[in-house]
Amino acid sequence: MKHYLLPLLPPLVLGLLLSMIGLIPDNPELQESAVSPVLPLDHELPNWYGIKTQESSVERKSLAADTRFSKAIYRHINPVTGRQEGATINVSIVYSGNDMNSSIHRPERCLPAQGHLNLIGSNTDVELADGRKMPFRRLSSHTPSETAPGQKLHHIHYYVFVGYDSVHTSHLRRTLQDMYDRFVHGRTQRWAYMQLGTSWGKETGLSEQQAENYLRALIRVLVPQQIDWQQIKN
Repeated sequence: MKHYLLPLLPPLVLGLLLSMIGLIPDNPELQESAVSPVLPLDHELPNWYGIKTQESSVERKSLAADTRFSKAIYRHINPVTGRQEGATINVSIVYSGNDMNSSIHRPERCLPAQGHLNLIGSNTDVELADGRKMPFRRLSSHTPSETAPGQKLHHIHYYVFVGYDSVHTSHLRRTLQDMYDRFVHGRTQRWAYMQLGTSWGKETGLSEQQAENYLRALIRVLVPQQIDWQQIKN
């Protein structure tokens, strides 16, 4: 291409994109995420005890005003003794507002800002109680212990993005899916970021494997009832 034509490229591309806006189907209705915000509390989930929690002021201030939250903590109930045991598991569902990018972020960006160090990520599947296999992004990290100076508190995070009819573990793939649905189908959807996490180490009395087992056990029974599987296509 002639060098004198290069300055014309940006306005030409912009003009092309603007001209295609009229081709986008008109469907103003917002389609809700397939994840229910109603988390089971007290003893509603067999062998687990759930308590509703609130988002922190930091979470609220860092995200758009129309972002919605649904949060709870869970402990396993020993079926013999009836006592709570094992890991404390935090469950958080964050729903995007009108501006997806200012409502939910990938935790690889948020966790370091909260003091988490040495993030290591991998993809994993969890077999759910209904036989499905659910993909998750797994992150491990650590923070300085608040009760044992010089020690580390280790963390395990499982997360996934759920739209109207699709599930993604990648922030990029979720973004591309959203762009495709908006342009091809004229569909605006509310995305949900679902994260389940726990901790292990000296101050918890749990090993990494024990904490992971409790976390996956909760995912196994909780996730099947939170998602409207009839909507999910991928």
